[in-house]
Amino acid sequence: MVRYRKKFWASLLRSLLNDVYLPVSISFLLLLTPFSCVQNVELHLLKGNEKVLVVESEFNNLNTGNYVRLTWLRQVQDKQVLPVDDALIVVSSDSGESDTLEQGYNYDDLFKGYYFSNNLICKPNRTYKLKIDVGGQIYEATATMPRPPKIDSLRLDSIYGSSGKFNSTLPFIYFKEPLEEKNYYMAKVCYDASNEPKNPCEVIFPKGHWGLLLLDDQYLPAYVNGINVNLPSMPKDDFVQNLSGNYLAILYSVTPECFAYYQALLDALKSDGGVYSPSPANHPTNIKSDHKVVGFFHVVSLDSYPFHALSF
Repeated sequence: MVRYRKKFWASLLRSLLNDVYLPVSISFLLLLTPFSCVQNVELHLLKGNEKVLVVESEFNNLNTGNYVRLTWLRQVQDKQVLPVDDALIVVSSDSGESDTLEQGYNYDDLFKGYYFSNNLICKPNRTYKLKIDVGGQIYEATATMPRPPKIDSLRLDSIYGSSGKFNSTLPFIYFKEPLEEKNYYMAKVCYDASNEPKNPCEVIFPKGHWGLLLLDDQYLPAYVNGINVNLPSMPKDDFVQNLSGNYLAILYSVTPECFAYYQALLDALKSDGGVYSPSPANHPTNIKSDHKVVGFFHVVSLDSYPFHALSF
């Protein structure tokens, strides 16, 4: 069973992270217990032609390339993305608005399976419902957009190796943390592709080699006086990606369920499948269906801060 779980999570992570070229690191400041709105998907061995739908998505307050991506779960030996090209996807809000998503880029395997929202304007404190129809199989999810965060400023620092040579640039962000609210955050760095029509981080540059920082405000002061968002690519690495050019430091406000979801990915990345570090027994998702599905319906608020890093 341990060996099977390790193989399943390897397949799942490859499908969720799109491609072997996308390493992801997740750091976090709190171990979480499961949330009521997140259900666990039992990991059963795939039999014959049995399929598992993989759902990736992001709907944010800036409405920068809101999308859903659908693929089929890949086996460890599968090298190609398995996109779902015949889905009907509708996202609606509690204010009565709705949008039928349109399929997007299709010139490269890395961009297949994407469906974009062109008409829905997402706003904080609104609740959004996702409905996916794949050949009559229905998948649904609901999430409420949190209050948006605000990055006040950014400071650049540098890492120098033992030889004294420049190693990498570290962007530190500064922001206020409302102590009267319970908040969960994510932060990351990505290329500045603000001139692109789609989401610059999730879609345009899927080969970014940066980690993802998870923050629980239980351990944050009223003012976060600088925290680095350029992290190693993998949990056990100490190498930080060098930056050269124009970038965005992004701070997300996320739901508790989203936070729990990324904790599960972190546990999977850290696991070696052994007795003392077993692979997770199940996978959390906020997507409900009578059919097997993994992934998450992400509804987030964000703020971004542009910066330029010099190459040394």
